[in-house]
Amino acid sequence: MEKILKYSSCASCFEEALPLGNGSLGAMVYSGTDIDKISLNHDTLWAGKPGQKMVDGAKGAYEKARELVLKGKYFEAQREIEEGFTGGWLNSYMLLGALYIKRIGSSANPTNYVRTLDLESSLAYLKYTEDEIEFEREYFVSYPDNCVMVKLRSSKPVSYEISAECVGKSAVTSGNGTLYLSGECPSTISPEYAAKTNPITYDGDGVKVSAMVKANTNGELDCENGRLYINNATDVTLYFACETSFISFDQIPNKKTFYPCLERIEKLVLKSYEEIKNDHIADASELFNRVKVDFGGKPSENTTDVRLKTGEKSLSMVELLFNFGRYLVISASRKGSRATNLQGIWNDKFYAPWSSNYTVNINTEMNYWPVLMCNLAECHYPLIEQIKNVSINGRETAKHFYGADGFVSHHNLDLWAQTTPVGNKVEHSSRYAFWNMSSGWLCRHLFEHYEYTMDKDFLASTAYPIMKESAKFYLSVMVNYNGKWIVTPSTSPENGVIVDGEVIHLTPYTTMTQSIVQDLFINVAKSADILGIDDDFVKEIKEKVNDIGIYQIGSQGQLLEYDKEYEEEDTHHRHVSHLYALYPADLITTDKTKELADACRQTLEIRGDESTGWSMGWKVNLWARLKDGDRALKLVKNQLTYVPAGKDINYSSGGGTYANMFDAHPPFQIDGNYGVTAGIAQMFLQCESSKIKILPALPSEMKEGYIKGLKAKGNITVDIEWKNSKLSHLKLVTPIKQTAIINIDGKDNSITLEPNQEYII
Repeated sequence: MEKILKYSSCASCFEEALPLGNGSLGAMVYSGTDIDKISLNHDTLWAGKPGQKMVDGAKGAYEKARELVLKGKYFEAQREIEEGFTGGWLNSYMLLGALYIKRIGSSANPTNYVRTLDLESSLAYLKYTEDEIEFEREYFVSYPDNCVMVKLRSSKPVSYEISAECVGKSAVTSGNGTLYLSGECPSTISPEYAAKTNPITYDGDGVKVSAMVKANTNGELDCENGRLYINNATDVTLYFACETSFISFDQIPNKKTFYPCLERIEKLVLKSYEEIKNDHIADASELFNRVKVDFGGKPSENTTDVRLKTGEKSLSMVELLFNFGRYLVISASRKGSRATNLQGIWNDKFYAPWSSNYTVNINTEMNYWPVLMCNLAECHYPLIEQIKNVSINGRETAKHFYGADGFVSHHNLDLWAQTTPVGNKVEHSSRYAFWNMSSGWLCRHLFEHYEYTMDKDFLASTAYPIMKESAKFYLSVMVNYNGKWIVTPSTSPENGVIVDGEVIHLTPYTTMTQSIVQDLFINVAKSADILGIDDDFVKEIKEKVNDIGIYQIGSQGQLLEYDKEYEEEDTHHRHVSHLYALYPADLITTDKTKELADACRQTLEIRGDESTGWSMGWKVNLWARLKDGDRALKLVKNQLTYVPAGKDINYSSGGGTYANMFDAHPPFQIDGNYGVTAGIAQMFLQCESSKIKILPALPSEMKEGYIKGLKAKGNITVDIEWKNSKLSHLKLVTPIKQTAIINIDGKDNSITLEPNQEYII
């Protein structure tokens, strides 16, 4: 199983460094020899503080825009939304800082250099020879002990200087063999693309951090001027821990940080390095080894960057890409952490790209596509917690901006769960800012969590109440339009059409909007039936659900994105939002709605394969759902196209993979890694129309192999093996007695599964 990233030189930039994490703490390891850099992150270090950005008169602007769009006055409606409805930018994810390890007297002339990242053990490793001295280093971020660990070994005594830097208003001091870092995040910071003359302010209420680096060594240890000096040592252990003042999304972040951090460090140093390391490996490897794969590829002796740069797109590289995506889930989303943002938890810039926030018109949701199916349900909880917070703040947004019941959120969220529309009255901001469907889409994750875990208590106490409140919002704002219930005005995220020579983003309805509402209502109705609820609300949901989905086929055989066929602003747009019904939902399937599935296929043909990294990840899933494994694999290999660091941002094309296997939008966005991981899994297992489909999109190139440990809906663990492109072995295990429909080679098989008993075909 391909599970090692390997390199023969140190990282020269972020996109070559190797990621480590425990959900909350993130580290990017550069593995330099003369100076080693470890960039650091914590998932609660964000600008801002609690409080929503309301817009005076927003409800009136919305009502006027709705009236205008229904009269066909699209441009006027758009102007009304942009000038009277859009609000200020949300807050940005920040970096924590960096740790530097400088070897004093280094000749900067290493030989036999190799650095690796072992995905199974979540260990980064460095080995090289310099000045006739053999060096080894290990790095990891422990979830059990909540710390970053670095071990330095050398065959002869050497000397080091250890220094650090911290975020925002900061200070670094030293004493008692320890570096002490303190920092404060800004109270306001505008996005880089919308910076003002003085975009950064501090008011004392921002998130604060205390961090410490403790050194243990067999050499001599001194402290001076905010640095540690280690002399004549062959063994050095560095312990890093931090505490932030963040409490919750709705409280001023004023928790004490220094003494809790000091207490953690003092407890850490009572444990041996090997004990901390062994606990870490046991934790990380248990999660990683739940799924094991062999796609039939041949391993390569080349380093990972060389494999990418020379255009290797072998099945072994596909296997590595899949395992890397699972590794990133385990490293960035754990119980107790925040949900993963646009960069997971890894950001090295004060001005992060797109504020590295939660972009919920696809990106945050895509981050969690592989989680449940790759048997990592506990890694789903950070997203669930974020949805809970959104459902609270979103009530205020629904009432203020729409005069509606329930809750709503728009296309951006942040640590503080702000749900208001952004845009700041910028022209054409309606293409992204006026999109009120994220609350509906996020609810799909709640229902899927139930479907995969079969946790009825979770459905009753968490999922259904939140889904109900989301559905209440859409019921409140719907209008009857030619016999159908629509949410209007509507946008298709970040896209536009041309009407009377003007670029327009608002139309009476869009296919994605209607699909999300229909999908939500169906899942609410299913949940109510499971829980035995049959009140007036449920009756209204069931009455309206069939009059919501509006799917139309255009002149080229494509699925229409809007209420009618317009001239498109960009026929190759990166978003394929109107295919939501195909994936992640299953409202359109190849067996039940073949004509619409064919229209989705034609849409993908027109859009084209080349796009941003995350867009290609979405398309892998869509082609897999169309049961075209060869086309899905082609998109996976497209995503393995090497992108050099520093390439200019191109919003519509040029995506691929950086040297460290991070997804290149470009720039780096982690959603592409997660999306392609889910898409690869979809080739072998799909849960669609209450069936478990085995090898539904097996690429012809994958003649034999196996994938073991995937999770199907119903809390069923599935092992699949194939030879000569045909299923050769299937094992199903579940803790719950149930009847399942297993689809093999297009034929349905109804089987009864007994608790914890293997069912083997």
